[in-house]
Amino acid sequence: MKEEKEKDKLENITGSGIPVTIKGKDYKLGIFNMRDLADFTQYIKGNRIKLVQKTVENMEEKLILINNIFNGDVNETRELQSVDGVCFMLWKCLQKYQTEMTLEDVDKIVDLDNVAEISTILMNVGGTVKNSQKRAKKK
Repeated sequence: MKEEKEKDKLENITGSGIPVTIKGKDYKLGIFNMRDLADFTQYIKGNRIKLVQKTVENMEEKLILINNIFNGDVNETRELQSVDGVCFMLWKCLQKYQTEMTLEDVDKIVDLDNVAEISTILMNVGGTVKNSQKRAKKK
């Protein structure tokens, strides 16, 4: 039974990583999943909260803003178009095969010259959902 589960792992179905060359160095990207997207959302919210903590002096206003961020939505698609968003999701994909990579390492390889290309690669790595607008029907 355990052997059957091993055969069904996403890495086995999709191969052994997606090869990509960034700044002349070869890497393998893993496919990002829902957990990675949830981590991305928390990362964005965390950065927003840090900004509020640094810039807002009034404690009551600070708490209201932090609560709004904590309970608010994040537009992941829009955030993925930022350099910071691209770096974070690239890091999540790289970590699946290059476990020693840190977010700081990724910050050094993503720049204005390659951010658009890497963003396009990441959009394809995540895959697409067919019929995402349809809702389940009750029987």
